[in-house]
Amino acid sequence: MRFEGLDLNLLTALDALLATRSVSAAAKRLHLSQPGVTAALRRLREYFGDELLVQSGRQMLVTPRAQELAKHVRHVLVHIRAEILTANQFDPANAKRTFSVVASDYAYTIVLAGVIAELARVAPGINFEIFQPSNAAIEALGRAEVDLVFSVSTHRVRRHPYRELFCDQDVVITWRDAGYTTIDRRTFAKAGHVVARFGPDRQPSLPDIALAREVPERRIEIVVPTFAALPQSVVGTQRMATLHRLYAEHFAQTFPISIHPCPVPLPQVVETVQWHELRGPDPAAQWLLDRIVQHCSTLPEQTRLS
Repeated sequence: MRFEGLDLNLLTALDALLATRSVSAAAKRLHLSQPGVTAALRRLREYFGDELLVQSGRQMLVTPRAQELAKHVRHVLVHIRAEILTANQFDPANAKRTFSVVASDYAYTIVLAGVIAELARVAPGINFEIFQPSNAAIEALGRAEVDLVFSVSTHRVRRHPYRELFCDQDVVITWRDAGYTTIDRRTFAKAGHVVARFGPDRQPSLPDIALAREVPERRIEIVVPTFAALPQSVVGTQRMATLHRLYAEHFAQTFPISIHPCPVPLPQVVETVQWHELRGPDPAAQWLLDRIVQHCSTLPEQTRLS
């Protein structure tokens, strides 16, 4: 489709090119071939009379004209996704839809797994694509390309609406036969630790950030990509890991681990879910949000928000 001589299909290519500043990365995002994206860039340059992206060594630089276009193109595409491509009615029993959700393995296990199991019965045509938290996933929220993002309250994106779901507290886990009875600060600081960091940008967890400040002498011996890898990493060793209590109790049913109070005061964990501000009127996303909130109401009483 053309609008005043511009093929509107090129706008998605322009958005991806300006966001990634790479033909290959844009092609991957758009599920197109590199020659196809190169051809799109050539046509965009011809239309706007500007190079838009200029090769400089191993990277591409954005021209002033492209910087000016970037925010307008993204605004247009976000509105199209949120207000034109979204159905205004939703029938769960007959709906065919895939929800894109950003969630850590903690949020998936404690919340999403139960919700998805329930929806398999009441909405069999609903599918899910789950993404790990990362900077790229947060950027996708800004483009309204994901439906929901789970995060702790301190990590949520401030400009988008959100809902607080439940609270949790961090605890220390150790191998059951490690010989620890009580763990004081000195014992905690001297032990080897396992921590989880997420995504290609290796984002630290909330307890990891707090402990780096409160116990700078803590010795990190293993870094794993998910919370789920922490219990197995301490079994058979003297190492410790810090984990949200609900998840620790979940793993204690399977792994020979002990759960101890954290000897260092850590902030309460408040799990939230948020969405792009333009996704608010989407009845399907609101229906899913209601299911999530309902599921969280079944969690242990100590997780209830005051």
